[in-house]
Amino acid sequence: MFPFFKIIYLILQGLPQAILNPFFWIVVLIVWTQYNKTAEMEKRMFGTVKIKPQEKVLYAIFYGCLGGLAGSLVVMLLGVSITEAGLVYVWPLALLLMLVHPHFMCFSYAGGLISLFSLVFGFPRVDVAGLMALVAVLHLVESTLIFFAGYINATPVFIKNEKYGIIGGFSLQEFWPVPIMLLMVITAQLPQQTLIQMPDWWPLIRPFPDVLKNPNVIFMMIPVVAALGYGDVALTGIPKKRCRSSALNLLAFSGILLALSVLASRARIFAFIAAVFAPVAHEFLIIYGKKSEKSNKPLFVHPPQGERILDVIKGSPAERMGLGPGDIILSINGRDIKSREDLEEILSQYPAYIWMTVKKVDGRIKNAEMNAYPGGINSIGAILVPENEDVACIVMEEAGLFEWIKRLLRNRAKR
Repeated sequence: MFPFFKIIYLILQGLPQAILNPFFWIVVLIVWTQYNKTAEMEKRMFGTVKIKPQEKVLYAIFYGCLGGLAGSLVVMLLGVSITEAGLVYVWPLALLLMLVHPHFMCFSYAGGLISLFSLVFGFPRVDVAGLMALVAVLHLVESTLIFFAGYINATPVFIKNEKYGIIGGFSLQEFWPVPIMLLMVITAQLPQQTLIQMPDWWPLIRPFPDVLKNPNVIFMMIPVVAALGYGDVALTGIPKKRCRSSALNLLAFSGILLALSVLASRARIFAFIAAVFAPVAHEFLIIYGKKSEKSNKPLFVHPPQGERILDVIKGSPAERMGLGPGDIILSINGRDIKSREDLEEILSQYPAYIWMTVKKVDGRIKNAEMNAYPGGINSIGAILVPENEDVACIVMEEAGLFEWIKRLLRNRAKR
């Protein structure tokens, strides 16, 4: 029987060491810097900040720690070791690939390439099964974080669409510092009472045969820090729906890669399959996600009647009335809303009580009301989908360093 409770106890003992690691707080600082840039963009575009950077960082730390706990359990259950995972080669290659395009920094690409090189040429010596399993576990943690927290800090944006003009959408940019326990294979003689006896079937991800033959080999838990991120855009649905869809696709990817990793530790042919599957399937997920968002009709376009909400400010009257992204305000205080000027004119009178007829994103008609006696309400605290093109837009596509240099040289040549 697998010693779950003993393993959980050791994980809870070890994770605080990862949290106290200076690298963990360097990642936190990087996360805060990214969120601070997002807040500045929101301030420029909408005149307000949806969620303060400090609150976003707290969310990131909280969910990152939960993700680290879940990931540590999976690592221990499978017996994924990093002793010969080739990380010393994977990291530099991932940084080089990032120069081509930011999303290539993912270990799926660098890990797959290093694994293929090792399988074909025999150098460097890499435990392909262990490396692919580590990639799968990190994506499993990432998919879990995306499912439960990927939409919490969604940033509203305006984007120029060739067919629909200026539309609303959400930039989904999340970063999590993840303290996680990994396994390292060492050779040592320790008292039996200090060791945890594992079942005969463990580990599922077997290291090299010559490692297991050594009678003094033990698996030691070590705390490390991982930095996970999620970048996406929600145009055809609300952020929560988009995140759930992306998370389930990524969960399927990590599940298949884990199964291939188990088989790869037993048959060499599956090591080749896993090494090819990791980068190819990951790239397919990215292409499929972008295509589905671009090919389908966007949700956040200006409606023929009323005003559509793109997002609501935290603690605002709109949030307290239960309004959310995609809802359409049809009338206020019995007056039909035909333009933004109608809405502003009503609120300019500081009504102490307002009631709205709202069409929810699922098509339901709902009445919402709020009492603000005696000060009145002059803003509902909602970001509305633009009616015209007189707004600041952002470019969602990211380019790598090489593409940036090419554009720079092209612009200079035109001069």
